[in-house]
Amino acid sequence: MNQDFMDPELFADFIVEAREHLETIEPNLLDLERNPGNLSLLNDIFRPMHSLKGASGFLGLNAINGLAHKAENILDELRKGNIAVTPEIMDVILAATDLLRTMIENLEQTGVEGEVDTAPVIARIAAQLEGGPPHVPGVPPAPTDFPAEDVAPPAPAVEPTPEPEPAPAAASEPAASGEAAAAAEKIARFLEELPPTGTETYQLTSIGEGHMADFLEEAREIIERLNAALLELESAGEGRSESINDIFRYFHNLKGNSGIIGHKELNALTHEAETLLNRVRKGEIATSRLMVDLLLAVVDQVEALVSNIEPATSMATPLDIRPLVARLKQATEDGEVFEPPTDATSAQPEDASEATPEAAAEAQPEAPAAPEAPAAPQGAASAAKESAKPAATGYDPEDVAVFESTIDQQIVYMGQALAGLAENPDSKDMVDGLYRALVTIQNSSGYMGLSDLKTQAERTAGLVDQARKSGLSFDILLDMLRQECSILGDMLTAALTTLRGDKAPAAPETASLPATEPAPAPKPQPQPASAPEPKPEPKPVPAPKPEAKPTPPPAAKPAPAAKPAPAPKPAAKPTAKPAVQATPAAQTGEGAGKPKVSATIRVDHEKLDHLMNLIGELIINRNRFAMLARSLEEGKNDVAHIGQQLTETTYSMARISDDLQDTIMKVRMVPVSTVFSRFPRLVRDLSRKSGKEVNLITEGEETELDKSVVEVIGDPLVHLIRNSVDHGIETEAERVAAGKPPVGRVWLRAYHRGNSVAIEIEDDGNGIDPVKMREVAVKKNLMTPEEAKALDDRDAIDIIFMPGFSSAEKITDISGRGVGMDVVRTNIKNLKGTVSVTSEVGKGTKFILSLPLTLAIIDALMVVVAGQVYALPLDSVSETTKIELKRMTEVNKRKCVTLRGEVLGIVELAEVLDLPLQEGEREIAPIVILQDNERRLGLVVDRLLERQEIVIKPLGTYLSEFDMRGISGATIMGDGSVVLILDPHEIYMMSTPGVRSKG
Repeated sequence: MNQDFMDPELFADFIVEAREHLETIEPNLLDLERNPGNLSLLNDIFRPMHSLKGASGFLGLNAINGLAHKAENILDELRKGNIAVTPEIMDVILAATDLLRTMIENLEQTGVEGEVDTAPVIARIAAQLEGGPPHVPGVPPAPTDFPAEDVAPPAPAVEPTPEPEPAPAAASEPAASGEAAAAAEKIARFLEELPPTGTETYQLTSIGEGHMADFLEEAREIIERLNAALLELESAGEGRSESINDIFRYFHNLKGNSGIIGHKELNALTHEAETLLNRVRKGEIATSRLMVDLLLAVVDQVEALVSNIEPATSMATPLDIRPLVARLKQATEDGEVFEPPTDATSAQPEDASEATPEAAAEAQPEAPAAPEAPAAPQGAASAAKESAKPAATGYDPEDVAVFESTIDQQIVYMGQALAGLAENPDSKDMVDGLYRALVTIQNSSGYMGLSDLKTQAERTAGLVDQARKSGLSFDILLDMLRQECSILGDMLTAALTTLRGDKAPAAPETASLPATEPAPAPKPQPQPASAPEPKPEPKPVPAPKPEAKPTPPPAAKPAPAAKPAPAPKPAAKPTAKPAVQATPAAQTGEGAGKPKVSATIRVDHEKLDHLMNLIGELIINRNRFAMLARSLEEGKNDVAHIGQQLTETTYSMARISDDLQDTIMKVRMVPVSTVFSRFPRLVRDLSRKSGKEVNLITEGEETELDKSVVEVIGDPLVHLIRNSVDHGIETEAERVAAGKPPVGRVWLRAYHRGNSVAIEIEDDGNGIDPVKMREVAVKKNLMTPEEAKALDDRDAIDIIFMPGFSSAEKITDISGRGVGMDVVRTNIKNLKGTVSVTSEVGKGTKFILSLPLTLAIIDALMVVVAGQVYALPLDSVSETTKIELKRMTEVNKRKCVTLRGEVLGIVELAEVLDLPLQEGEREIAPIVILQDNERRLGLVVDRLLERQEIVIKPLGTYLSEFDMRGISGATIMGDGSVVLILDPHEIYMMSTPGVRSKG
């Protein structure tokens, strides 16, 4: 069917159906890769691909039809069992779905499939059907959707068979003390070779408004995902895990993003982590507990680097990344991670984030280093041509040769342009030459079907084009462009290697392809050595020699640049040592509790559409009010008629304002998972530090809270979880002796409870002994023995929240200093929430935080006390009633009454607030019954008013000199008067003997 005469409705239906098919296919492909024997998954993939082929054939969409047909063929062979599921086959099918998605998007936007070259993917499918490229068992190849700038060194690549054993060997250090010592020496050598540290802040490059904010937002998301993925990798045990590819992808994204903005330390650190992970995902290195420790330390360091970026000015403060870079280099080269040494080389065994601020870092030379590897592109080109062979990828050998020749030429031009810009940043000829070279690489890559390469070249060309059009000086963009060209060069190396089907020369080319001519211009760029460094061990001399011949002068210049590094050798050790000392101090996850808060909220567009409709209704009502006002002025209608219309309009306005309020609240709601996701890492670190095995179980992460509440509850939860692990959970020996499972458990739950959200932190540890609490309180002079004796068990447990109280028998760097629990209660109180605790000795403890859904508007009960109006949050009011005073009795000098079989304590609210009591005798008193968690209290008031929705306003700081106990805020009434809002929990505490006296 000709597309020009196609029914638009058929088009639209096909696009919707095709998207659904692809959304079904892709997740099933990923599941199939994990479960290759699952035939039902194959059928679930085959059916939508078959439907897509049929529908596209009917509509005459030949490109989509042809590619879907080939993909269907290979899926059919998989279903029949004629070929096995392999990573290569998964890659080629995923590549086919990517192209199908691109063509469908083109179809939706332009009405045609577009100029999408499907031939390379079809050729790859054909190659797989004919038997595919040779595959080394046990060494799954790396996915091709990332630049292989760290393509693993050839020497280690020969180690696939023995590699699973190194990790367990590394775990038993006594058996491998010689290897550990050699590794420590190697780390020390790497530290000495790395450039000296610097302390000056420097300017990052952000293009366009909001670019830096977007970078920081994405970086924090990636850090959060890295923590979760690394914990998942650790729980999977030693060996290969599906999390590896995700972790590699996260580090890769961070590296690329940091390169764009010119963050040197972040780029260099993530580059080394990516290099190590590239070998892991190829099966050359096995994962281990020590590797996870190292990567978590890298994540901590990344978080510290991101936190040290000032968004307003785009200034970055460098931190010392050298110890971690040295350990990553050693692990990449040796294929094993060892326990960090105790001397200066160790720097950050567990917590990079706390150690690094001590010494200002400067892996600055490392970031732009790659582009400046002094190697002649011509040498690389000739070597490449000698080894050029048609790969088992289905590419035409002539196309490969032309592509190779073109790319070699453009690399030379790109290098010349960068070198020229280093001398004269305003040279228009050099800028235009660089742009042309990048566009040529972009077009050539598109022709060959290398979509990742095309995207990178297109992005880099876009930067150059945008800069030249806006008149920016290339002086400030030069470092960033070198980074981009370096990444592009590495990707070209990998692409040429893949096209030729010749993996061996890949390593030498990595150093040669990045724009090498500009190398002489920048000063400190030793990083190029870092990428090829693993290679020099097997063959140090032969690899560089052929590349150094064509351009001796550039080769000579970087050599001295790398050698000045040994000059500050002695300085390197002292700087690292303070970093080690800083580590234990804050290691316990303080950093984990205080990430920078996200400044954005993701909102469903349907909510925004609804808001727009409500605004429209508001405008209509506003116009109606104006019309009624005009009618009154002109006296056209009688007052009764206008009054009726006013009433109707007011009701309509009330409905709209309620709807508007609900919608705005929903827009502000975010799931608590944004906070909960930080705690698996915290518990893991605390568990390791305290020597206890503890599992964290989270429930209800999808529960939503107001964003302003979510932003603040992180710190209180950190304190509570830390106390649960340190004080609550017993040691393994104690748990076994008590008949408990050896592994302790901590639960973190969230759920809705009425108009509030409850968050529970529960452990199955020792519990809190009320007898011991009374003794410690008396011993610390927090109360008299008589006051302690008068407390019931529940109130005795609540002593834990008193300032300065700690029942810990010894102070650790995790907890026990007597600070924390009172801060928790204060923070939760500031959120207009409450915190309570229940505990059973020997069974465990549960803390319950009750938080309002929003901090802005609440329902309140208005009451009159001593002639003044007060507001009580309705969430805390169990019921209201009237009681005859003669029914009241006294127990322990407190008034009480029996209400429906329950003994209820009664207090005069005026007495609690130090207000004058009502004069005259009363026979019946209005009573408001407060519910403070599981406790109830009756408050005698003068008069009960109505229930009302009120807007909470904070009290000014100038009132802090006054005694504001029992008051949580204020609200403004319709007549302009100010009404104070009472804090139910504090009212309860103030009415309790002993506690009241302590305030």
